[in-house]
Amino acid sequence: MVVLSDYGCSTSVFANAPSDCAVSRGTLFNANQSASWHELGLFTINQNGAGLEANLGYDQRADFALDTLSIGLTGPTLKNQTVAGIATPEPFYLGVFGLNPQPVNFTSLGNFSSPSFLTTLKDEGTIPSLSWSYTAGAKYRLKQVYGQLIFSGYDTSRFVENSVSFTMAEDITRDLVIYLQSISYSGSTSATLLSDPILIFIDSTDPNLWLPGSVCTEFEKAFGLTLDSESDLYLVNDTHNTDLLNSNAQVSFRLSDVASGGDAVTITLPYNAFALTAKAPLVNDSSYYFPLKRAANSTQYTLGRVFLQEAYLSVDYERGTFNVSACAWHENAEQDITTITSKDYKPTSSSGTSSSDDSSSLSHGAVAGIAIAALVGVGILAAVLIFFIRRQCQKTAYRATSPEPDVSVLSGPVHNAPPPDPSDQSAPYPPFWSADAIFSGVSESNNGHSSGSGQTHEQSVDERGMELDGHGTQVNPVYHELPGSEVEKMRPEPELGRSNTRYV
Repeated sequence: MVVLSDYGCSTSVFANAPSDCAVSRGTLFNANQSASWHELGLFTINQNGAGLEANLGYDQRADFALDTLSIGLTGPTLKNQTVAGIATPEPFYLGVFGLNPQPVNFTSLGNFSSPSFLTTLKDEGTIPSLSWSYTAGAKYRLKQVYGQLIFSGYDTSRFVENSVSFTMAEDITRDLVIYLQSISYSGSTSATLLSDPILIFIDSTDPNLWLPGSVCTEFEKAFGLTLDSESDLYLVNDTHNTDLLNSNAQVSFRLSDVASGGDAVTITLPYNAFALTAKAPLVNDSSYYFPLKRAANSTQYTLGRVFLQEAYLSVDYERGTFNVSACAWHENAEQDITTITSKDYKPTSSSGTSSSDDSSSLSHGAVAGIAIAALVGVGILAAVLIFFIRRQCQKTAYRATSPEPDVSVLSGPVHNAPPPDPSDQSAPYPPFWSADAIFSGVSESNNGHSSGSGQTHEQSVDERGMELDGHGTQVNPVYHELPGSEVEKMRPEPELGRSNTRYV
């Protein structure tokens, strides 16, 4: 970042500094008021033909330091960012906020590189990609449209879409280069200002159009311009400015990624875009001027900030491409921000797999999900194996021991057992045919009365519990050996409930 030092409006810089000097220069910066300022020393901004606007012939020494920078009042704060403080109005009357991801190289003892603001934002995860979009704004449009800068995205409501894509040049100091195929003028007359294509650099740090001398001559004819030798500006008086406004004069720039033919986009600037105001120290008296400069050679061909009033620029450094579109002017348009993702970003589908061509790659979330699922699956499989092993062991142990008799066998009818001795008081269970065993608490069996009936019956058993035929004669039981199998151990059955059924 290039800032204006507190000497920027001193008498050592301006013999007669304007009264609004500090405001007109975007306010001044006092390094003594910064607690995080770490001095690095004086360095030449442009050295060996490389640096800020070196191609335009600018050269200046600046006081470099590392400092903490913040974007706005609530924006991200980054430490150890490169700051250069300048004072003189050349090459920059205003400060400069660098958007290139290239680091700053210091050529001195202990040389090191300082990462750019954009790179630091991405490295710290504040933005997803090394990209940005920008338009300078236009005070003459609608109700004064402000400029816009978006990191890692663009606002679709601010431009007219087109299919043209541009590739960056290899020179990192002049990377946003396009073919300017033609320039045409329309107004009181029509004219072609440029017919032979040229390679030209898009740069927002300089306000002017830097064009070949022959093209500048065509501009002079079309707009009736005269170069002021003292200020080296194309000054326009109030009367001529009004005439140009009334003529609805405009200039169209045809841009492409190839010298001729191919896809192209046209950016049209009305005369309003060129009607800038020059003040001190550029001129002694305020005046309109046309921002046009004669380029000394092809390395100075530049579409400056005036061009970006009507153009929307989106730059993607990771893919080495950028787009230029005509601005859209819609009153009360709502922002529609689209994110520019990183070149390495791979979106995942709902199934957790990568939707890119490399189907074998998985996101970290998908890998974690698969790992957790595998652990759960192993746990379930282990539980099932343990269950079957324990059950098998229980079956084996059970076969090795004699089964316990079932409770129902002990209390049920045993036809193949001899009748018990009633005099034996040690018997654990009463005789099966004993009325007390079945009808205990239910009926008075010894008297032949049922609790549920008024009828009387003769006694059906003798004093030994043996069955009688109703005439006092004992019935001899017939025993049958029933086939069966080993009875597994079961839980005791509940106690027999009451019943009105009569057993005979």
